Amino acid sequence: MGNTMFDTNRFIETSSFNQQKSGTIQFMDTQNPGIYYTAHRNGNVNRVRKTNEQHIIHDGTNTTQTFGRCKTRYSRVNYRQTNGTYVKLHRLSDQLGRIQEVADYYNSFDDNVNTTSVIKSNDQTVIITPR
Repeated sequence: MGNTMFDTNRFIETSSFNQQKSGTIQFMDTQNPGIYYTAHRNGNVNRVRKTNEQHIIHDGTNTTQTFGRCKTRYSRVNYRQTNGTYVKLHRLSDQLGRIQEVADYYNSFDDNVNTTSVIKSNDQTVIITPR
């Protein structure tokens, strides 16, 4: 299905003990900070975006409140059939090939994306950074 030439210089295996126990392998994408890929025993492949969000709230009297949180967003990246269902990839070589293919696809249009985002609205500023 996918390219079996997996770039081991770009993708570093970072699976936790619990992930390994459950049959999940996690890879960090060294070219994209905060981006990880997971391959699961059940045939699913996910793109995982891990960020820190720092919220700064201005109340108009020069006083600010700050709070932060970690966010993790998962996107399934398995192939889709014409009816919208996902194709399970049970062979590790197919999963690794799909990770490589998806990472190359995202790189093709994400070249000019900053790794840090600042979103401002009325009295609140949100700073998003990869973790």
